[in-house]
Amino acid sequence: MSVIVQRAPDDPRPLDDPRIDLSKRLKSHSFYIPNLRTAYKDWPEDVSPHYPELKEALNKRIEDLYPPQRAAALIKGDYGLLSSMWWPRASAERLKTCTFWFLWLFTWDDEIDQSTSELFINIDNANAFREESYHFVRHVLGVGNEATAKWGFDQNPPHRPLICSLDVIGAELSKVYDKDQIMCFVDEIYYYMDCQQREQRRKLTGVIPTPEQYWETRLGTSAVTSMLALNEFADSQSLPRWVMTHPRMTDIWREVNLNMSLSNDMLSLRKEIKHGDIDSIVPVLIFNTNLTVQEAIADTCTQLQKNIGRFDQWSDELCTAVQVKQPSILEDVKSFITGCKYNQMANLMWSLKTSRYGLGDIPRDEHGGMTIVVD
Repeated sequence: MSVIVQRAPDDPRPLDDPRIDLSKRLKSHSFYIPNLRTAYKDWPEDVSPHYPELKEALNKRIEDLYPPQRAAALIKGDYGLLSSMWWPRASAERLKTCTFWFLWLFTWDDEIDQSTSELFINIDNANAFREESYHFVRHVLGVGNEATAKWGFDQNPPHRPLICSLDVIGAELSKVYDKDQIMCFVDEIYYYMDCQQREQRRKLTGVIPTPEQYWETRLGTSAVTSMLALNEFADSQSLPRWVMTHPRMTDIWREVNLNMSLSNDMLSLRKEIKHGDIDSIVPVLIFNTNLTVQEAIADTCTQLQKNIGRFDQWSDELCTAVQVKQPSILEDVKSFITGCKYNQMANLMWSLKTSRYGLGDIPRDEHGGMTIVVD
């Protein structure tokens, strides 16, 4: 059975990359993804009432920034729906800012992550792109350092229009966030870009990681923590820093990140196999443990359920700590936790409904699960 692997003519990856044979194994069998919604019990999901006007504003921004073919694909992805589900309680203006961040993040990631792109096959150029992007983030948020100053952004714009589009996001965030909140956001962007660099290097050398190595970078390349760093902005909150740096809040962020990564890794599997660019937990488990694809999916589902249980546990423990130390903000903390639940539900439901992973038109059985055939 042939597997079409997307590769540019000067792609440096080895011809015996184990992902090729692994893709053949994965493509030779259909697999079943159960109804993941049931694992989330009674967690809330909603869509912002500002979604219609947001969709219009986002489509216009996409058409202004991208060529027609790329713009059409981005509009079809409906990132406005994702952010409207992610932050359903946000004001119209703050939701728009967060949505423009989503757009920037997805398109920026695709610049490097798509295996036929020039930046993917040339890690030196990708590293320069990452460095310029990171320092422009610092620049527009007013927390530049000596390394940022060397780029001369005050006199010259970044080399790529995509990086320049961060300016409106930085301007709005700077109006609201204090330096601690801004640096939290900046640090999470650095974490994301650093992990992405390590993942790219691994892919280019044809290495499939162990599960432990995989998770070390996956929790950064997900970019989830950078989005969690926007939750206070979106929901017009400003929690004390002792709460935001509390060990249980750190645990909550990790569980949110792990939750989204586990679910995305299952839901993106069909798309990955079709392109031959497999780098998610199901193929990693198959390669390292010789599980079947269905066994690997079952293992991932089990981990997802454990993760949700831990999220609830850490949330309860954080609320107990707040009740003891500063009970006047307990409802605010509970509201933040609810926001994290909205984030996770949005990630799941949008992934199932839209064109991102090509699952929207696949029939569901009476239990809400689906059988995937990679064609």
